[in-house]
Amino acid sequence: MNVKKHCGIFAALAACSFVAAAAGFAAENLRLRDGISYVNDLDKGFPIVADKIEDVAIASGRPTFLFFGASGDLNTNRQARRIIEVYKRYKSTDVKFVVIDVDHPSGAQARQLIKQHYTGYIPCEVLFDKGGKQKWSQAGEVEIPTIVNQLDKVLSAS
Repeated sequence: MNVKKHCGIFAALAACSFVAAAAGFAAENLRLRDGISYVNDLDKGFPIVADKIEDVAIASGRPTFLFFGASGDLNTNRQARRIIEVYKRYKSTDVKFVVIDVDHPSGAQARQLIKQHYTGYIPCEVLFDKGGKQKWSQAGEVEIPTIVNQLDKVLSAS
């Protein structure tokens, strides 16, 4: 094989790898941190842990559910339990879940989202449609049926 063929094959493989990685890059396997209290304000860390949790970009072409909370906050811990239940229901859909600890943002992009969408009260949930337009936001603890209703609205409009 000549050099041009090698370069062409390498370029094609690199492009495929990039597309596959970009398509799959999002917080995955969301779960509750062990030892979280639902009755006391104990700081055991942010209540939600996940693989690729640092991916906080609002997804292009898919709805995004954004959760702001804080470590050691009782309301955040209780809401995190609800968020995980919602995640389990919707993880096979097109919804991207983003979680941000407002006291310990994962980087510049997380800090920017805090500036743009965090209301100053925790917990706080924000929902974006597939075009990146904010469709719903609510501070405080929100019951699962309310979140499900808002997600279903955004998904049915997609």
